[in-house]
Amino acid sequence: MRKPLKNEFSWSVSRHQLFTGCQRAYYYNHYGSWGGWEINAPERVRQTYILKNIVSMPIWVGSIIHDLIQRSLDSFANTGFFPTAEQLKEEALNTMRTGWTQSVKKAWIQAPKKTNLFELYYGNGRNLPREMTDKIKERVLECIDNFAHSQILKEILATPFLNWKPIDKLSFFMINDLKVWCAIDFAYTDQNGVLHIIDWKTGSERKETLRFQLACYAIYAMEKWHAKLESIEPHGVILNDGARVSNYTLSPNLIISAKDQILTSAQAMKAKLKDQENNVAEEDDFPCNPDEFQCAYCNFKEICPPLNP
Repeated sequence: MRKPLKNEFSWSVSRHQLFTGCQRAYYYNHYGSWGGWEINAPERVRQTYILKNIVSMPIWVGSIIHDLIQRSLDSFANTGFFPTAEQLKEEALNTMRTGWTQSVKKAWIQAPKKTNLFELYYGNGRNLPREMTDKIKERVLECIDNFAHSQILKEILATPFLNWKPIDKLSFFMINDLKVWCAIDFAYTDQNGVLHIIDWKTGSERKETLRFQLACYAIYAMEKWHAKLESIEPHGVILNDGARVSNYTLSPNLIISAKDQILTSAQAMKAKLKDQENNVAEEDDFPCNPDEFQCAYCNFKEICPPLNP
């Protein structure tokens, strides 16, 4: 008999951002939807789980590109062959067609992990303005083309595979007794012993957010790979801006500040729990944060009380 999954408290950058933006959305995402994948889940829990898995077009595009980059690098590591830009573009377009079909046909009703596009779910469910879909397609092809012809890719492919770190694997490190999740997009050590940590970006560069994220990755590298801070160089690669490499500088103060921010954030999340030891939460303890822009693009607006008086 399969052992039931336990909803254990943990921390991540995305969890922190959601909690900071709206605590009610945070509750729905991490507590109200828990167990919604089960066949006998209560209707409300199942509905919340479906909403949790909705994805906006920009986020969907980002995940398609990230997954494609990971698979192409995995393929190169295993076979020594790297796909051409045209092959990568065709694979991306096929993935988009499949996801679009899943969303239109509502395959997510039976399998919530299937693609469920925000713009369709909260639209007419059938189509979107041509200019919107053309713009999304253009972004995908542009990002892939920039990646395929980038200097950073040339450097990666010229680096011995033994110097590569695990690619985009969801993992965690510990700060005291707190589990901190992260998924580094790519990392490798060059011939001079410098550890390069890369975060692929398909949208705009938000420097403060990215600096904090890369600092978390550096902490992971020091904990898991025993890297020295002075040997780590983190980079954001802005794919829709010519695969521009944006370099970030690490310092002991930045690492200390990042750890303090993680612990402070986790403490604020825990303070909202009804039972901290068992990670039990109640919906009313997580207030809504009405905001015209934020609410308009929230997955949970279908069930949020202020939006459904």
